Amino acid sequence: MSQDRQTQRRAPLNPLLAVLFACGAVAVLFLAGLAAHRYGGQEPAAATATAAGAKPKATPSRKPPPGVGDAVRDGKFEFVVSRVDCSRSKVGLEHLERTAKGKYCVVSLSVRNIADGSQYFLGRAQKAFDAAGTEFGNDEIAGVYANHDTQTFLQKLDPGERVAGKLVFDVPEQVELTRLELHDSLLSGGVKVTVAT
Repeated sequence: MSQDRQTQRRAPLNPLLAVLFACGAVAVLFLAGLAAHRYGGQEPAAATATAAGAKPKATPSRKPPPGVGDAVRDGKFEFVVSRVDCSRSKVGLEHLERTAKGKYCVVSLSVRNIADGSQYFLGRAQKAFDAAGTEFGNDEIAGVYANHDTQTFLQKLDPGERVAGKLVFDVPEQVELTRLELHDSLLSGGVKVTVAT
């Protein structure tokens, strides 16, 4: 090799500069890996655009609780509440009537036997509740007056048979019922029906 070429050869890098250069390269690789992990392998701008254009996931809508007009079942019976009237202080006919201690909430409903055997519908098994959770029992004597034109709840229901009648709840004047709990027997779990009075 000639003398001129040897003089043109560059001096070796300063060791300090070499270490700084290596550290800078490692830092760049680390930041690139961090960005790739954060944006799922996409460029930051692309990831932002995807997030901006993404539609929020639809949350499944909760089915409202059964209410007036809905068919509900408990045990051997299917119930449909058609009306709740809490505007009365008396039930029955002119000379055969009963007066409430507070006010009467008269629940009109139908009951259908969905089982294979006959079964009685028990008015005393039915309950009503206000917003505070206070329970009110069915007034069976008032129910006899309210159902004067039918033997609705005094006979067994055969399989498939449906009858319509009234339940009567004697509640304080200021009470507003929020739900009913209907049962096929005194020991059944019951089914809840939301009502507005």
